[in-house]
Amino acid sequence: MKTRLALLLTALLIALPACAPAAPDYGCSQVIAALDRLRADLVEIPEHLLIENPVEDGTEFDPNTYFTVFTELSMQAGFLLDFAYTYDWMGGYPTMYARAVEWAPFLSLADVRPGMDFYLDHVQVQDTPEGFLQYAILASTAEQFYLYWHAQYNDQQVVCNARALKAIVKSLGKDDFGVPITLVEKTRALALDSIEPVVTLGDDVVTVQMTTFTRWGGFYRQTLTIDRSFPHFIKDVQQEQVAPYNCGISF
Repeated sequence: MKTRLALLLTALLIALPACAPAAPDYGCSQVIAALDRLRADLVEIPEHLLIENPVEDGTEFDPNTYFTVFTELSMQAGFLLDFAYTYDWMGGYPTMYARAVEWAPFLSLADVRPGMDFYLDHVQVQDTPEGFLQYAILASTAEQFYLYWHAQYNDQQVVCNARALKAIVKSLGKDDFGVPITLVEKTRALALDSIEPVVTLGDDVVTVQMTTFTRWGGFYRQTLTIDRSFPHFIKDVQQEQVAPYNCGISF
């Protein structure tokens, strides 16, 4: 009896399809979770920013703390991350800059010097797949804090794996923000495969493909082409909508 049972179990195991190894996500899940924790308290916008020509008082979010999350990234020697805030009848939002360490902090747009470099031009990347993925995530999400009114359209998030995708789909329509996802949209989203990011290191450029989501468009496959050597200019961005959704809200 034991022999027959053992043979039956062996046959069942052989008949089962082999489990494919999990695709690497280059630490994507951990980075997104840490980023969410870092910015958890930034939903409330300081009142002194919600006026025309706002002036910061130094108590605001310090974007240099991003490097506690993006551990494969660093600023070029002699530079810091900084931002200036814009508020007008269309909304409120930060604009990121690189600031030389000897300059005073930018407390308003009036402090930003003409011809100031784009902040990413001074961000250095460890030459690893994890580093370039972190660079792509930073480029996509760095200015997503203190967003007011129309600026809330800037909601693109990186989806690291199928579990994260399912969590997003499950949440749509349950938080009273927009219309629920339709059955057709839900089916199409849950049928997506290859959710995990793919990073390819070439001789001169690096390609980063990642899945993203926005409430005003749905799920996309986004591909960034980045210079492998510093400065790491983003040479091209392509995106393809792979599962549509629109919350139906207009600010």
